[in-house]
Amino acid sequence: MDLHRVALLCTFFCFAQVWSRPTNCILREDLLKRSYTVIETAGGLFPVQCLDENVVIPFPQNAFESDNTDQVTGVEKSVYQTLENINALFEKFEDYTGPDQRFTENWNEFRGLVYRQIKESKCIKSEAAQDFPSREASLKVYFETITSTLKEKDFSYCAWEIVRKEILHTLKFVLDVNSNVKFLR
Repeated sequence: MDLHRVALLCTFFCFAQVWSRPTNCILREDLLKRSYTVIETAGGLFPVQCLDENVVIPFPQNAFESDNTDQVTGVEKSVYQTLENINALFEKFEDYTGPDQRFTENWNEFRGLVYRQIKESKCIKSEAAQDFPSREASLKVYFETITSTLKEKDFSYCAWEIVRKEILHTLKFVLDVNSNVKFLR
């Protein structure tokens, strides 16, 4: 009986040690890459029939750049904020189904990946970054422009293709340029 109690206590202390470890506050590169691949394959190249409706939306490159390691937290918060903005965009206009079943399935998978990334890395929001307010302001303007483009184009197929193009550009930039960002690889 005493041996049984000792075994239970050892098990308890082992689990207490594991569960008390701080969680890493890291974005997952594999999920960002998968998100990029899924939304890229959802529609392929920008549709020819949408070329006349295409608009140039200024990309907030400054929100994702860092000159030194002191700015990495600001970039990480920008990536997280971008994921939140993408999620909010889809929540507002969630009834979009796309041109075919495959597109809709990919679109829904992408939304799930974005949501998962937000949930798994929400601790990033609490990190301090002095340069984040200017980054956040740039992102706000960018996503407000995307939202107004959707509304102006009456949520048409081409409007959603513009959104998809912008999201692809953003994810590609984040994955290619940010070698300083702490990604879980």
